[in-house]
Amino acid sequence: MGPLEGIKVLDLSNFLAASTAGRIMAEWGADVIKIEPLIGDTYRNNGPYMNIPIYDRGQTGNPSYDNENGNKRWLALNLKSEKGMAVFRKLLSTADVLITNYRPGALKKLGISYDDLKEEFPRLVFGSILGYGKKGPASGKPGFDYTAFYARSGLMADAAPRGGDLVNTVAGLGDHFAATALVAGINAALVRRSTTGKGDLVEASLFQAGCFALSSGFLSAYSGKPWPRTRFEPNNSTSNTYKCKDGEWFYLAATAYDKQWADVATKVLGRPDLATDPRFVTRKAVEEQGTMEEQVRIMDEIFATKTYAEWAKIMTDADIAFEKAQHFTELVEDPQALENEYIFYHEYPNGKKAPFAHAPAAIASCPWPEFKPAKLTGGDTEEVLKEMGYSEEEIKALMEGGDVAGPTITVK
Repeated sequence: MGPLEGIKVLDLSNFLAASTAGRIMAEWGADVIKIEPLIGDTYRNNGPYMNIPIYDRGQTGNPSYDNENGNKRWLALNLKSEKGMAVFRKLLSTADVLITNYRPGALKKLGISYDDLKEEFPRLVFGSILGYGKKGPASGKPGFDYTAFYARSGLMADAAPRGGDLVNTVAGLGDHFAATALVAGINAALVRRSTTGKGDLVEASLFQAGCFALSSGFLSAYSGKPWPRTRFEPNNSTSNTYKCKDGEWFYLAATAYDKQWADVATKVLGRPDLATDPRFVTRKAVEEQGTMEEQVRIMDEIFATKTYAEWAKIMTDADIAFEKAQHFTELVEDPQALENEYIFYHEYPNGKKAPFAHAPAAIASCPWPEFKPAKLTGGDTEEVLKEMGYSEEEIKALMEGGDVAGPTITVK
């Protein structure tokens, strides 16, 4: 039994951020009902753009879509029809949480904004993710994690090396940050409701997640540190990237320079003379003499003399923090990730396997549930409606009237 067992969540979302919030809550035991329009969530078709296959037009698996939508139930609902909206409002009367990324104007037009619902459904926790937030000049602007999180937060411009090209990030980075924040807020609101009996509005945005994630960066820049920078301008030479003889890169993280420089110089670099070199003896000395780049270049030459495996043994023996700059193809085989169940594999009916990540926190008394990939659009419509008290005749009439839909292939 998951920690959110007994919590019913209506997931009125498309694309990534809000959908991911629903998936996290589902993995923690909530009954999450994904409400799609009759044509389905448009993200169902996006996998091939990232070279992620769709098996048999979605009937035997859609890994890209499953990544944000596993372990849910599936209801296809026409919110623009009177009867479809009546079904939705009936669902709300039994729900604990509504998650949505619909923009305020769209929600208001449908009559289901937080202000529209809070009196009728006072116990409802209303979770909203937007691109930029509901206030300010960008409030109505469409936003994706590439734009609202990655570009506007400063990450795109200032994390790239000065003078180099910008880096296109992987899809979903900001969405998953924002989703985790929204789930935390929703769970906090549920705790508060347990004592007050009242629901609440919980808001997150991609831009807000970016501001929080990059807060050390903008604090540094505000205080006068130049950004972007090169790898010859680290905070410390002992907290920096280095390339080995075999072309592998790693991050050295001996962050307490004044305490650790002597160990790095003697135990790792094999250069005890550098430990007492007046150019490098303290972080203040490096700063005052402007010898940071000189020091990094010396270390570059030394690290280029051995392979990563050789350096890894030396740094491990010296008890110095470091980590290889892994590729995604290495990550999905990382024994640390697999043994801790950070990453797991799901096998589809056609025998193909795909790696997924569990929710970003584990609860000791609640083992991970069996992973259930997304069904077709409307895959559980009949089951959900029957639970709500609709008869077979009423369900048939709703389907014939275009108010709901049963299992439908909406993948192109």
